[in-house]
Order: sequence, then structure tokens, then C-alpha cells
Amino acid sequence: MSALLQVFYKPGELFSSLPDRRRAWLMPLLANALLGCAIFAVEVHYIGFLNIVRQQLAALHMSAENMEKALTQAAAPARLYSSCIQTAIFVVLASLLIAGILKAFSMMTSRSPGYGAVLAMVAIAQFPYYLVALLMTLLILAIAPDPTSLNIRNLIATNPAAFMDKETMSSGLYSLLESLDLLSFAEIGLLAYGFGKITRSSFFAGLGAAGGIWIVYVSIKMALSLLF
Repeated sequence: MSALLQVFYKPGELFSSLPDRRRAWLMPLLANALLGCAIFAVEVHYIGFLNIVRQQLAALHMSAENMEKALTQAAAPARLYSSCIQTAIFVVLASLLIAGILKAFSMMTSRSPGYGAVLAMVAIAQFPYYLVALLMTLLILAIAPDPTSLNIRNLIATNPAAFMDKETMSSGLYSLLESLDLLSFAEIGLLAYGFGKITRSSFFAGLGAAGGIWIVYVSIKMALSLLF
């Protein structure tokens, strides 16, 4: 864990050492999965699992009858635990996917590290994001007069969409503004820096790779919001 904390005060040294370290991806990947579960647990504690499900279903414009059936199913304890496990799995799969794409980009550089080193870099670069998200989520929900009234989809107001009325603007534009997030940009910057270090390329090469992934993600997200 002490090595993982180096990302806050010696990120360059930490990233540069990854190609020579074995299984360096294991601890940060596990830490991120646990932080993802912790964020979910904090939201459930303050907002309530059924309230979270109700907000998610309302965003899909589900009929009252179908929503009631879905809420009845969500009331089962097994659904709560499975949602927590799904959150951890999503965190891991997202890291695996991003690492795979960045590995492909690394083949265009002078030094292409192994997939394990790239995965370790991605997981370490994501660690501050999940840690800050957990602390901010806990702080916001702890001081909120009525946590159940908060929008679970945009709980941390670090993007323009948090200050917009979703009902009065197009879903595509709202999705775009929601993606212009300060925490996400900080993560992209750290991914770009880490990519440059492990491939011995420039920061801008890493920014092109990480930024390209973000642009594709935002485009898909906007398209889905327009379709559904």
C-alpha cells in the first residue's frame, strides 16, 4: 500500500518502475474495486438502496407498474449484495479495457511494455480518482440536510451538468456537459503522464491516447442518451 501512495508524491518514479515489477497491477486493482464498493456502500447508507434504484428507473421513464415490480425485486437483500459485487466487477473490467487500448497505442512508441505494466499504470492512475470520489461522496452526503433528494447520477458537482436543468435541455447536450468533469480530466492527465513514463514517450503522446479513449467514451454515451 505504501508503494501505491507514491502516486501522490513520486508519480514519475512509481510509473517508471512498473515495467520492471511483477504483478504490480494486483494491489491497485484490488484497492480500486474496494473503493468502488465503499462509494456504493456510502450512497446506500445515506440515500437508501431503494431510493437509488427508484432514481435510476425514473431516468429510464419506466411505467409506474413496471417500476413497482422492479422495486419489489430490488428489496431482496441478495440484490443489494449483487449490486455491490457488480460495482467491483465494473471497476476491474473498465481498467482491463482501458489498459488493453493503451497497450495497443504503446506499440506505436519506442518502448512497448507488457500488458501487466500498462494495467498497473492504469489502476494506479485511477486510484486517486476513486479515493477522492469516496471522500467527496462521504462529505456531501454527511452534511446534506436531505441526502435522498440528491441526484445520485451527478452527486459530485464537478461538471457543468450539475448546475443545469436536465428536463429543459436535450439529453445529448446534458450527457456532454456531464462528461466535462474536473475529476475525469485529472484522471486523464495522470493516465497521460503514466503512459509517457512507461513507454518513454512524451506527455502529449499519452494525452492523445488517453484523450482519444475519453472522446470515444463520451461519443458513445451521448449516442446512447439520444437513443434511450
